[in-house]
Amino acid sequence: MKRTLVIAALLAFSSSAALAAPAVPGRAQLKGDMVRMNQQFHITGFNYRIHAIRWIAPSDPFAQAIISYVATVSAPNGYLVFEVPLKNTQSGEAGVPGLDITAFYKDGTSATSNEIPFSKAGAPLTSQNLFPGQGMTVYYAIVGLPQPTKANPVVKLLLRYTANNDPGYPPVYRMLHPVVTP
Repeated sequence: MKRTLVIAALLAFSSSAALAAPAVPGRAQLKGDMVRMNQQFHITGFNYRIHAIRWIAPSDPFAQAIISYVATVSAPNGYLVFEVPLKNTQSGEAGVPGLDITAFYKDGTSATSNEIPFSKAGAPLTSQNLFPGQGMTVYYAIVGLPQPTKANPVVKLLLRYTANNDPGYPPVYRMLHPVVTP
């Protein structure tokens, strides 16, 4: 009898505790606001993935190719270059999209890309269109940043586009501790 009362009391307590738990999902559970390297995310009609990030000096051939489209940089600063496979998920053709990428360093240094998508050779892709389901790899650059080090790594990226995102997707994605290769 005593055992039955204890079990009934435990069941009643556990049921009321479960009912009292908030139904709001935690920040980590919200759809898409946190992404990792090579994880797909969606912004305004396109799926993106940050495949690789590298820092390049102003003397790099890619930097020399994009110099007439972005601000010039003097050493020791350079460029953070993002290799981004993307795919058009819209029902019609659309131009290769821009992407705002803001990089934050441990010491507080930050800068934002200029949205221009480039080819691997450094040619701007702003006039090229992608048909529905078609994809390609583009490169975005952030100008004027120091080379990341162990003491001063890139600690966070904010990924967004100036237009509103599609319904059901967050307006901004965050990537913590991205991998930057030399």
